This record gives sequence, structure tokens and C-alpha cells, in this order.
Amino acid sequence: MTPDERREAMLDLADPDRTCSPEAVRRLTVLGLAEPTGKTGVRLTSAGWSELGEPGRRFRGHGPLRA
Repeated sequence: MTPDERREAMLDLADPDRTCSPEAVRRLTVLGLAEPTGKTGVRLTSAGWSELGEPGRRFRGHGPLRA
């Protein structure tokens, strides 16, 4: 999984209007960037959110996502 593919898969999880591919979600889970929630849900871990943030900075919380 390339960095661009990882970023797209994480954006798919973060944005409810986008659809996720089960294979990409599985790969994110293996990499520790996503974790299962409940029976069918998946969410980004703090590592996943940090990777979506600006390089060298901590994720700032709510607001527009920057890729």
C-alpha cells in the first residue's frame, strides 16, 4: 500500500460521504492506522489521524482535513 493509497483509504474512513473498500480497511487495521469498533464499524486510531495531519505537527482535532 503506497502512501497515497493509505491517505485515500483513511479519508474514506474519515468522510461519511465516501465509500470504503474492505481490503483497504483491512490493510489500515494491520498497519495500526484503524481499529474495529463494535460489530461492523471501523475508525481511525490516533496514529491514523496524525498521519492525515500536517507533517511534523500533531493533529489539531476538528476542522478541514488536509491531504
